[in-house]
Amino acid sequence: MQAKQVVPMGAKRAIITGMMSDRKAEGQDGRYWRSVFDASPLSTFVVDADMRIHDYNAAAAHLVGPKPELALHRRGGDALHCVHAEAHGCGQSVQCQDCVLRNSVKRALEGGKMHRQIHKAELRGRDETRVIDMLVTATPLPGSEPPKVLLALEDLSELLTLRGLIPICAQCKKARDDQQRWHSLETYLLTHLNVQLSHGLCPTCLEEQMKAFAVDIQAIESRQKGIPG
Repeated sequence: MQAKQVVPMGAKRAIITGMMSDRKAEGQDGRYWRSVFDASPLSTFVVDADMRIHDYNAAAAHLVGPKPELALHRRGGDALHCVHAEAHGCGQSVQCQDCVLRNSVKRALEGGKMHRQIHKAELRGRDETRVIDMLVTATPLPGSEPPKVLLALEDLSELLTLRGLIPICAQCKKARDDQQRWHSLETYLLTHLNVQLSHGLCPTCLEEQMKAFAVDIQAIESRQKGIPG
């Protein structure tokens, strides 16, 4: 009798993940890992060494456009509307040699481990070209054939903008967001970074407040004594 081969759990997960690449995973395990894949808030693709997309999750579907199914088997730059891919296609221009997405996938496959890097991408929209800062995470999928990588893209534009320059009104100190709406600094930081501010007084302001209190108290005492103010 032939001994039954035992597949380690890590390898089993890699195989199941690899099965998602053709979007035909079936059975309970397939449905479970499909739901996990789609539940991730990060735009995530399964790509091969040539950056061809074999699968994508729900978050990534919103990134590639109104008909995400058309992104399958296309190269990432073409599907994501990279400006450098417009003329000759993804991977064919001079700029593609320095593409962080493509090189991250290459390094993940060559090194057999996760690779992370920040990438400034120019993406062509319907009405304008957007420049966004993305954290690119490429993780090889062992056991996949052909070799594939899990490519996760996280938009860091707002976070990096906050670290760089925040448009603030010189008079009232309100902050302006990307939609040209003005918010109190407290609301802006809470909305964009989930940061809550506590309030206090610096030494200079405390001294000024104490002087103002002293003047007010003196005026109150003068009125109580009938002394004209």
